[in-house]
Amino acid sequence: MVRLAKFNDDTFVQAAIEVAAICGVAAVSMAAIASKAGAPMGSVYHRFGSRSEVLARAWLRAKSGLRQAVEPHWQAGRTWPAVQALLGWCREHPLHARFLLQCEDHPPIDEALAEPWRQRLEDEQLALEQAFEQVVRHCARHGSSEAGQAQSMGTLLRFALLDSPLALARPYLAEGREIPAGAEALLRTSHVALCPWSMPMAQPDEPAHMATPLPSISPVLAHAKTSAVPH
Repeated sequence: MVRLAKFNDDTFVQAAIEVAAICGVAAVSMAAIASKAGAPMGSVYHRFGSRSEVLARAWLRAKSGLRQAVEPHWQAGRTWPAVQALLGWCREHPLHARFLLQCEDHPPIDEALAEPWRQRLEDEQLALEQAFEQVVRHCARHGSSEAGQAQSMGTLLRFALLDSPLALARPYLAEGREIPAGAEALLRTSHVALCPWSMPMAQPDEPAHMATPLPSISPVLAHAKTSAVPH
């Protein structure tokens, strides 16, 4: 009978994400990964050439998950659904989101990382940037003339689609708390102002302000009130 491996690559990659998300990327070591996975350290070294390789693969898993959540909406110019998809992904994968927020655009790697993995990191980041360029072009064609040229449209969309949602989600992710439903209500207000052409129109038999009911923002405001001033 063939003996199945107790641990696999995915086990250790996920362990690295969890260690980084909870303790910080600097805490990720081969020993910490093995301990988190409940495996002997030799099993980690057997599968990965270096700590950098584990971090690279962890970043690729998390970043590709985020891209796949927002890319279809970006490609179609659906800016508000893209924001909802981003928040939805953060809710479903909070540890992956916390990990990415620490890494920015690249994981902390060193010269030990093999060139093929470096290329995969660049390719994944490029795929996200190309998807973002698509939403910029789409909105530049369909937005109002006041939105400006492609460069200013890109700055506006980066804030509306990435910077603002992630800034709102960050404190909840950092504290290991669920992002409340009211987060969408706060973001929707600014999104209507920044990207009015992207918002759904009201049906003929309903008032414009009733086109899409919004959840209460009270959970978000309550959190902001209690966390704004340290005790």
